[in-house]
Amino acid sequence: MYTKEAYNSLLKSTAQNIDISDEMFEAAEKTYKDLGKWIDQETPDYEISIYPQGSFALGTVVRPITNADDYDLDIVCQFKSQYGLTAKELKVDVVKPLLVRYKKTSREIEEKKRCWHVEYDDVPNFHMDVIPAHTYGSVIRITDHNEDYDTYDYLGSNPAGYVKWFFDACAKQRNRLYEQYIKDHRTVVAQAEVEDVKRRKVKTPLQRVVQILKRHRDIKFADDNSGNKPISIIITTIAGRLYEEEDNIYDALFNILSKAPSWIMDNRKGQQFYIENPSYKGENFADKWNTHPERATAFFKWLDTARKDLVDGRLLQYNKIEMGNHLKECFGSETGKAVFNSEAETVRSAIAAGTLKVDTSTGNISKNGTVSVPPAHHFGA
Repeated sequence: MYTKEAYNSLLKSTAQNIDISDEMFEAAEKTYKDLGKWIDQETPDYEISIYPQGSFALGTVVRPITNADDYDLDIVCQFKSQYGLTAKELKVDVVKPLLVRYKKTSREIEEKKRCWHVEYDDVPNFHMDVIPAHTYGSVIRITDHNEDYDTYDYLGSNPAGYVKWFFDACAKQRNRLYEQYIKDHRTVVAQAEVEDVKRRKVKTPLQRVVQILKRHRDIKFADDNSGNKPISIIITTIAGRLYEEEDNIYDALFNILSKAPSWIMDNRKGQQFYIENPSYKGENFADKWNTHPERATAFFKWLDTARKDLVDGRLLQYNKIEMGNHLKECFGSETGKAVFNSEAETVRSAIAAGTLKVDTSTGNISKNGTVSVPPAHHFGA
């Protein structure tokens, strides 16, 4: 049997296991910063900023299931103004040549609807999706390619605003965890570096929930080629909308998964699904659900599966073998093994330190029990 505290610890270990490593984070950061410096040198006629959007900016990256898969790095290439350029000129005539000249690519740069897909030889395990854009008041406009008619236009967006909204949703826990990090590491951080430390070292329950849900989705849709796999922006937006500053992963997951189905239905406009971009009024992340209803059906079915797999009360009745097998089914074999190896090491360390106890009323082992668990001493052969 598991206490909620013990199960929450497993969820935390799972999220840590599927997270990107510090080395990979730094490699990704160096990649886009180096590109930005080079573009700045090569374009004296334009003022351009390069910055990440999506999971890297939000701290919700999930590492690939296998080492053969790449990390996705979404980068905005933002021009300070339109400079009189049409959407096609900005994307095809200005940005593409820069990306081609920058470094040797492992294969030809591929055009996608709103970005250039780039894989450079000297950046293994990464591919970049570079989104051309220009400043438009307090937001930006990105280039949008209509592939059916081969036409280009500008489309409003606000990725920086989305990042702010997301971190505002978990600001209380983010600040609490930051203060705890500073206390634990006995360090002093310059004011200019506070946000960088938070971004690198602090992960709130909201961020961990998004990572867990994304990995669960990846596993459940691993062999599904229907195109109905839930998209990350909808998962992230619903989680951010429903998060109530819970201080642990389990409670946050339970709240979000319990309320998500009714929240989606309550936010429809008439009979149309409508999940609005919180940082850009009028943009509907669920617009494709209305033309492809099978995607909405798949999303609701996955939500139900995730609720049963991740927060159902029966999970606390599992023994260790059952829980280990369950974690493998939900998050992948390697992650399941790693989480239980980590738990075993934590238990061994706690026993050695004399901090692990047994609750005599339930038989559960935790730091909050009543009878200490003695360390095992093996003498002789």
